[in-house]
Amino acid sequence: MAEVRLRPGERLLVIPDIHHKWIKAEAIIRAESPDKVVFLGDYFDDFGDSPMIAAGTARWLKRSLADRSRVHLVGNHDLSYMSGLPRLRCSGYGTAKHVAIASCGIDWSQLEPFCWIDGDAWLCTHAGLSAPFLESVRPGAAAGDVGDVLKGSVEDMDRASDAGHRHPFLQAGAARGGPSETGGIVWCDYGEEYEDVPGLRQIFGHTRGPRVRHGLGPGGAEHYCIDTVLNHYIVYDGSGIRVRVAPA
Repeated sequence: MAEVRLRPGERLLVIPDIHHKWIKAEAIIRAESPDKVVFLGDYFDDFGDSPMIAAGTARWLKRSLADRSRVHLVGNHDLSYMSGLPRLRCSGYGTAKHVAIASCGIDWSQLEPFCWIDGDAWLCTHAGLSAPFLESVRPGAAAGDVGDVLKGSVEDMDRASDAGHRHPFLQAGAARGGPSETGGIVWCDYGEEYEDVPGLRQIFGHTRGPRVRHGLGPGGAEHYCIDTVLNHYIVYDGSGIRVRVAPA
C-alpha cells in the first residue's frame, strides 16, 4: 500500500488523468522539479488514438514506474488493459491497443489502488471514495476505518483477472452504466455518486470538467477533483494544497 511522506522543504506533485498526454505531464514535472509525484491513473485511451499511440504511452509508463520517486495509481482505463476480464473494461478499450500495450511488458503489480500523503493527511485515488460506497463495503465505517477498508482494494487489484471474484472496489456505479449503486475508487462519478466521507480529505480525478472542483464536507472533510484534461495539477508541500494551471 502506497504512502508518501515529505521531509521539511520537500514538494509533491499530484498529476491527474493523462490519457496519452505524458509529454505534457513530463513538462510539468520538469518545470516544478518536485521531490515526489503521484499520478492519479488513466494513462491510456483518448478519442482518435491508435495502437501506436498506446504503445508509446506504455513505454513511457514502464520507464516512469522505474522511478522510485513516483507513485502510479490505477484508473479505469488502465484496468481495461491490466485485466483479462471483459466486465472490467471501459469505453475506449480496443483489442489492437491491448496487444500493443501488452508487448511493452508493463509490470502491472507496480500500480497502486490508492496512496496516502503524509500519513492520513490526504487520500489519493483515481475517482474518489464516496461515503455511500464505504457504507456498502463496511456498514458503519468512519474515516478512521478507511485504511483498513481499503485493504479490500488491494485484493481486488491482485485478483483483477479472477472471474470468480466480485471486485467491489473496481466496479462502475449506476451513473456510469455499472452494476453497483455507487462506483468504487476507480469509477465513482463526481457529479452523481460522490459524497464526502466525514473527516476524510481526498484528491482524485476521473470525472472530467473545465475547472478543478473543491469542496468542504462534514467533520473537516475536504476534496479536490482535478481531472481537467491535464490543464491543472496540485502542488503539496506539507503545509497546504495549491492548484496550479498547466502551461499550454
